[in-house]
Amino acid sequence: MTLAEALLSGRSRNFDLLRLGLATAVIVSHAWPLALGAGTPEPLHTLTGRSLGGWAVGGFFFLSGLLITASAERRPARRFWTARARRILPGLGAAVLVTLALAVASGATADARESLIWGLRAVTLVSIEHRLTGAFATNPFPEIVNGPLWSLFHEVAAYAVCAGFVAVGGARNASAVFGLLGIASLAAIFHDHLPARLASFAPLFAAFACGMAAHKFRDHLPLRPALFVAIAVTVWVLGGWSVAMGTMGLALVMLVLRLPEMPLTQDVSFGMYIYGWPVAQMLVFLLPGVAPLPLALLSVLATYPFAVLSWRFIERPALIARPAEV
Repeated sequence: MTLAEALLSGRSRNFDLLRLGLATAVIVSHAWPLALGAGTPEPLHTLTGRSLGGWAVGGFFFLSGLLITASAERRPARRFWTARARRILPGLGAAVLVTLALAVASGATADARESLIWGLRAVTLVSIEHRLTGAFATNPFPEIVNGPLWSLFHEVAAYAVCAGFVAVGGARNASAVFGLLGIASLAAIFHDHLPARLASFAPLFAAFACGMAAHKFRDHLPLRPALFVAIAVTVWVLGGWSVAMGTMGLALVMLVLRLPEMPLTQDVSFGMYIYGWPVAQMLVFLLPGVAPLPLALLSVLATYPFAVLSWRFIERPALIARPAEV
């Protein structure tokens, strides 16, 4: 069976489970610095050069590259961007309000102007400010109220590159896809020499570009996760995590597509991702001295209700809504 055949089967609904697993990995990974302070190594970082959460974010970007390319090919630009906005902005807006509420409950001293500016910068994604004065002040990682939001800017930037690439016909041209993947991989390898925001974007977009390439060559990719795990490990040994994330993302996709159909009734992965950090910060505030492992478990359990409410009452209604065409 090829990737294309698997994507056309019901097992493609297993992607909701994969996204949930990746979001959970991010929450677990962040428990270490949130419990012990900034600079504390997260799981896998010492061994691989990239944390568990970092690998999970790379998996998200690979999966986005695979699925967003297909979306950009079948939708005109206006509908494509409308769909992306519906998927991100309503849930993000609610999470910003909840984050502010938790920050205030922890004793934040930020005034209304600072809070408003923080909220606007978070929702627009242009220049996210992670710090609110006085929030979680007694925690080992003080004032940082929702760290993971940083990746959303890069996600939308990757959408823009993908949409433009599709619009000029690049996604249908094998040579162009290889060229884009090569440029993205080189940028990822030398990301330390790029300006700050590009240095963060380059490895993530390399994973995204791998997803775009997987979409292009899906008819020729055999569903053999062990093969791509081996390739990912080889790429990591030779080139490091920055170029291995995309291949590891492909291996994860192959793995979940080999599993029996396990569709979830709710896609709570986005909610888990955007609520995990502030919920964990509040847990540390309420349970001073909590160790990383218990914090990881409690954070996952405590974040899940927020994610369910977000999906049921904000994200899903926004996705179902269909405004009249004009």
